[in-house]
Amino acid sequence: MKLKLVKASQGLVWIRQGMLACRQQPLGYIGLLGLSFMVATLLTALLEDVGVALATCLAPAIWMGFMLGTRRVLTGQMVTPTVMLEPFKTDAPTRKAFILLGAAYGLAMLAAVSVATLLGPDPALLDDIKSKSKDIGDMLGEPLVQQVLLLELVLTLPVTLFFLHAPALILWAHMPVAKALFFSLMASWRNLGAFLVFGLGWFGVLCGVALLATAIAAILPVPMLVSVLMMTASMWVAASFYASLYFTVVDCFEPHQPEIKPAA
Repeated sequence: MKLKLVKASQGLVWIRQGMLACRQQPLGYIGLLGLSFMVATLLTALLEDVGVALATCLAPAIWMGFMLGTRRVLTGQMVTPTVMLEPFKTDAPTRKAFILLGAAYGLAMLAAVSVATLLGPDPALLDDIKSKSKDIGDMLGEPLVQQVLLLELVLTLPVTLFFLHAPALILWAHMPVAKALFFSLMASWRNLGAFLVFGLGWFGVLCGVALLATAIAAILPVPMLVSVLMMTASMWVAASFYASLYFTVVDCFEPHQPEIKPAA
């Protein structure tokens, strides 16, 4: 296993590759997205705080599912929900490694959010804002809420980069959890420029979608239509983002087998 260094501009290439992959099988990716959301919603509804914790622990396995989905797309196969189960249909050591990785990710995210809560505004003030807000848009417009979201992003993003490559290294390179996390950290750190461009690029895409929705709302003042278009566009962007994770991983390491590249 050899670490590869990429240019910062590769972050934009990853975005383009994710969009191209999603364009080939949009329903397959959106189906994976819907399945992931449904599982997280059910866990939260049935088990409340414990369900939130379990859903967070499942994140690395979900990333891996989307990576496997993208690999299927690039080899001409159909994306089906079964890719989400593949990490757990392997040998016992790999299944155990995924469980340990999920638990470690859940604990790391809990620590990051806890620190954000300690450093952020008084929780009582936030609860008061939530109770007085008419809708999500009204709540997100509050400076204190924006401060909390920004703080959580600053603290949780490094955790995600730390864990990002680990699922693939466990499944494809058969690494133990500690070694996979070490190489994942090194890959993210050595290619930090590309990941910064990657993140800023997706932020720009989201801003573009929001501006487009505003323009459509001004031209066609039909709230229901705007909501449907906005939801559809948001789902496609989210699906494209998860589709692009495969490329962020395979480009940071010498492939175990000949690397698969998307068709132009």
